[in-house]
Amino acid sequence: MNILTLAREALIQRLSTITVDNGYRTHAGGNVRGGWLNEVIKLPDVGFPLIVVQKAKGLAPIAGPHAIKVLSGFNVIGAVDAGLDAYESAIEDLELDLIRCLMTTAGRLPDWLPRGVPMVAIGAPETFPPADGSKAAMVLIPVYLHTIIQGHLP
Repeated sequence: MNILTLAREALIQRLSTITVDNGYRTHAGGNVRGGWLNEVIKLPDVGFPLIVVQKAKGLAPIAGPHAIKVLSGFNVIGAVDAGLDAYESAIEDLELDLIRCLMTTAGRLPDWLPRGVPMVAIGAPETFPPADGSKAAMVLIPVYLHTIIQGHLP
């Protein structure tokens, strides 16, 4: 199977572990979806809290001997429907869960990523209050999966 697909699916699977039973503050892992937020949010059965894994711009690839390291980009977007008065604590709980779920230990390969994806890096989170008639507040975390693609030998 395609290593890029395996990496994306592993990211979605990892985010699905965010449950109170696993020591997190929310149960957002029960509602993880791939796709585009603007489409997912319109679905009739969307529910909250919600996590969307949306393809995003990656970082510049790094060339190596007979291989290249591709830094595939994703926006991991968490959303809560807590209204205008109480969204800050709710979105902070989800932000904390996302960061804790995605953080790695320095010098150790993440055991949840497939072979060939030795590292995950996260960017600075950005939060968005409810807007445009929606009660959903959101947090966006850029995620980069460092994926090694081997050269094709004839």
